[in-house]
Amino acid sequence: MKVNRKLLYTGVFLVAAGAAMLVVQGEAVDDEVVTQALRFWPVLVIGLGVGLLLRGTRFGVAGGMLAAAMPGLLFGGLVVASPNMMPECGIAEPASYTTQQGTFDGTASVDLRLGCGELSVTTARGTGWLVQTGDTRGAAPAVDSSADRLSVSSADQRHRFGLPWGGDAFVITLPTDNTLDLAAEVNAGRGRFDLAGARLGDVQLDVHAGDVQVDLTGATLGRLSMDVNAAAASVRLPATGDFEADFAVNAAELNVCAPADLGLRIHEGVVLGATTYSGLVRNGDTWETPGYLMAIHHADVTVSVNVGSVDVNPEGGCK
Repeated sequence: MKVNRKLLYTGVFLVAAGAAMLVVQGEAVDDEVVTQALRFWPVLVIGLGVGLLLRGTRFGVAGGMLAAAMPGLLFGGLVVASPNMMPECGIAEPASYTTQQGTFDGTASVDLRLGCGELSVTTARGTGWLVQTGDTRGAAPAVDSSADRLSVSSADQRHRFGLPWGGDAFVITLPTDNTLDLAAEVNAGRGRFDLAGARLGDVQLDVHAGDVQVDLTGATLGRLSMDVNAAAASVRLPATGDFEADFAVNAAELNVCAPADLGLRIHEGVVLGATTYSGLVRNGDTWETPGYLMAIHHADVTVSVNVGSVDVNPEGGCK
């Protein structure tokens, strides 16, 4: 029987890539170990070369399979290691901070844009907000506010080797008595959102080559959209209220923790990715918590994964 070598080699590539991702996803090997192992990527190039040399001999099929497996292993390793390979941007503690404060009259929007550095967002009772900013680049962040809007953003970045260099520090306190629409973007930095008690409408969080943790415990939420690109993120969902969530994960890692009494329904689209839904059961083309229809509060979630991983209710919880 004649073998379609093109399909054979494509299959070998996908099996090798999937095996690398599966080993880490199944926690047989820690992803940090894979990150360190990728330092020896020239070994895979050597293997690729050997495979190509063998293709002109009587071991041609075996050589072709070896040549296909090497880039597959490298690709799979890069997928699982990419969240741990985020670029450094010279994060340092600012020498001093500038403090600004104000109040919202009613429903308000908050827009946060961090180019590099650290962002911390917490809540406090009342209608007042507090912003503390510092930078290590000599370019102060911009703060703009009104009775219904607050904007905090990094100044134009100076770049070194194509990456932002020098970091900002944002320490922000938001009020719990106002309903807020929140948009935040974290680039090559770290973000911590402790939004206990917040009243949130639409929330849009974008993470690029960063590390973000979001705690919505005790908050109320209308809709959450989160894009995670070459980054690592974790989200604790609220237990009360009905809401929708969209998670787009691209070459990244996302952990989601849901309260036990929240009715969770997940629609997914996965391309060369890995998903784990602990405690959920399959129902047609969705995943649901047992007794979903009987739950008092519901979350309708869409998960899109492109060369990444999503773990719902991971062992050990969300950090």
